[in-house]
Amino acid sequence: MRDLIVTENITLDGVTDASAGWFSVANDADVDQSDVVAALREQSEAADAVVFGRVTFQQMRGYWPKQTDDTTGVADYLNRVTKYVVSSTMGDPQWGAHHRAAGCWVPG
Repeated sequence: MRDLIVTENITLDGVTDASAGWFSVANDADVDQSDVVAALREQSEAADAVVFGRVTFQQMRGYWPKQTDDTTGVADYLNRVTKYVVSSTMGDPQWGAHHRAAGCWVPG
């Protein structure tokens, strides 16, 4: 049995959405986010996998693989870490090492 440690990034209104440009994804040169970057690195060094629901996974898959100038290490980590996706409807996740946490489907 393994520990499941939950890390949540959320705002007071319950939404974390970088698509409108109001939220910086820990890579804003104009804002000192060294504390955020340090926390993200600490969390990623302690984890060998991440768990997503299908919708969050699909949103992350649409964003992080395209980040070629990320100096925080978040993109590299998310692109290489094993991802567990909770879904009964998603087929091939198409993003790195992954397992679908529904039924018995595990990619080869």
